[in-house]
Amino acid sequence: MVGTTLREIRDRIEQIASEDGEFYVVCARSGERPVPVAGKRFPTREAAVDAVRATEQYRAALRRYDPQLPFYDPVVCQVGRDAAADPAPPAPSAADPVDDRPSSRSTDAIDSGRQPLIGFCHDVSGAVFEALSARDHAAAESAIMDAYLAAAEAVADPDTLCLVLLESMATELERHLAPDERVGVLEAAARNLLPVQAAGVEDPVEASLEHLHSLSLISEYGVVRRPLDADGGNAWVVYLRGYAMESSERRFPTLPIGIDLLRRTAEVGVDGETEPGRHASLGVSEANALGDDDWRLVLTTDAAADGLICVEEGGEP
Repeated sequence: MVGTTLREIRDRIEQIASEDGEFYVVCARSGERPVPVAGKRFPTREAAVDAVRATEQYRAALRRYDPQLPFYDPVVCQVGRDAAADPAPPAPSAADPVDDRPSSRSTDAIDSGRQPLIGFCHDVSGAVFEALSARDHAAAESAIMDAYLAAAEAVADPDTLCLVLLESMATELERHLAPDERVGVLEAAARNLLPVQAAGVEDPVEASLEHLHSLSLISEYGVVRRPLDADGGNAWVVYLRGYAMESSERRFPTLPIGIDLLRRTAEVGVDGETEPGRHASLGVSEANALGDDDWRLVLTTDAAADGLICVEEGGEP
């Protein structure tokens, strides 16, 4: 199963990572830190080189199901020598491994303006597959792949395969897992992605929608934040236009929105660090279709709200 493969690769990376390591891995072209090494440090250059190889294997496993998955040129950098904590794209060293690409390939996915969206979708799907494997949800994982492979046969545009995978994932997670199991999988998947620290008083919902808009997952959005109760709860009325994932008049797949929100709402402990297992309660309490690919959602901090994977017209799943 792909989830088991991805989880084993991540476990290998975790074993060689170090909290105070001086070395890290970035893409030589973009400066991005790709999943699964995003946020990781390594104690030696040799360990970081091993992490580069593991990253190549991780992405090759995903690319078996979507050849449009963006390629990275991973290189090893050293803190204080190659770049600052948030590096500009560094020049690759001849001693460092580069490129997770075969020598002959199409550059369509890299040249396409949809590359960031494709990369995001596969980061999310890989994280979910890992979470399913870790929780022994083999039936759900198999159902996702069966549904995806069947749907992919009818896809004419290869750049949309990543969206088909997320759509299949949302449908089968809803079908095969109980609500508490879905929440557990989604929170675990969010932990497998690089956490996003909110800047100051930044609103996590608005920040998430702006990020998804920058990826062209949504064409337009509007959001109004309102107090929910005297205890400090909040509600957000969200208007979405031109949602890239396929939705019906009754059903809206919220998976990419939900997992990005969870990345931004990890609760902060007394030491100021995010606590990976804890997230602020947030869910979709209401959904209304306004037209083709246009929706109105109500997100609340009500612990009873769910809906971060899929939501039905008029309310929760």
